[in-house]
Amino acid sequence: MRGLVYEGPWKVGLAECPAPGAPTGGEVLVRIAATGICGTDLGIIMGACEAKVPVVLGHESAGEVVAVGDRVRSLAPGTRVVIDPTFYCGFCPMCRTDRPNHCEHKGDTETGVSRDGTFAPYYKTEERFLYPLAPHVSFEAGSLVEPLSCALTGADRLRARPDMRTLIFGAGPLGILYSHALACRGLGGALVEVSAARRARAATVAAAGWRITGSAEEALEDAFGRPTAEVDVIVDTTGVMVEKGVGLLARGGQLLTIGLRRSPCTIDALRLAERSLSLIGSVDSLGTFASAMHLIESGRVPAERMVTHRFALDDYREAFLRLGCDLDQRTYSAGAEAMKVVLQPA
Repeated sequence: MRGLVYEGPWKVGLAECPAPGAPTGGEVLVRIAATGICGTDLGIIMGACEAKVPVVLGHESAGEVVAVGDRVRSLAPGTRVVIDPTFYCGFCPMCRTDRPNHCEHKGDTETGVSRDGTFAPYYKTEERFLYPLAPHVSFEAGSLVEPLSCALTGADRLRARPDMRTLIFGAGPLGILYSHALACRGLGGALVEVSAARRARAATVAAAGWRITGSAEEALEDAFGRPTAEVDVIVDTTGVMVEKGVGLLARGGQLLTIGLRRSPCTIDALRLAERSLSLIGSVDSLGTFASAMHLIESGRVPAERMVTHRFALDDYREAFLRLGCDLDQRTYSAGAEAMKVVLQPA
């Protein structure tokens, strides 16, 4: 079969790759109907995130079961499913101390990073990593379950109260999903996005109670009444706003960073201590996949409206270009109008 294979920075293209074998035991073979392009995919292509070489990219996926192993009981061929790509063994020290998103085998098992992913027609996984998808939800909307589960995991790491003044840096897909994840906990505030095109798109899909602004200063004035206001909670989805964010935090404030890119910054340790500030990181999903399924299936998160572009796998160059990633010129420009772009391998 042909998949979208990464072979080094800016070296990505359709190539023949091994088709998964017939499933045995608790394994399930899935025909991939939709896989969202994630910021991690962009980071890998540009060399900002590490990945195995070669590897089939892709991990935000939904599809249809085509075959099951002899120990599978909850799924049958024809079942529509969403894939949880975060493998965990259940036995290593990380898994046994409630940190399966940091399973010690992740270096060999991370879908689309260290093992072949879902920008391909077929993907084989285990029954425990598949969730049946309601018939009224499209495969494309289902592909947003995984990033929403990551946002819910990050939100779980915060000590959140509805009266907390909150900023989200970045109004891309994860910024929007964090607005919904935090809204579920009663929080509102402002999303800060420098791209006018993305601000316009975000205004149609962000959670109620969230303003869309072009700068932190505008957000402080618009959402909190004065440009010098201090903020209780900041979520940085960009990976490059940690240093600025720390300077905006009120005493006892919390900053959650989830952007997977290297961004050296200087932080005053004295400021952290004397103001009781918290810096928090979050990656992948931790016990939130079922909740994310519920929020999308119930319509509380407008996943269908977040998907702005759909492309066949053969048109991957155009798909990435809509996100500002020009594979031919090897350039990236942030702020594309597209919100969520989905590839349809099957």
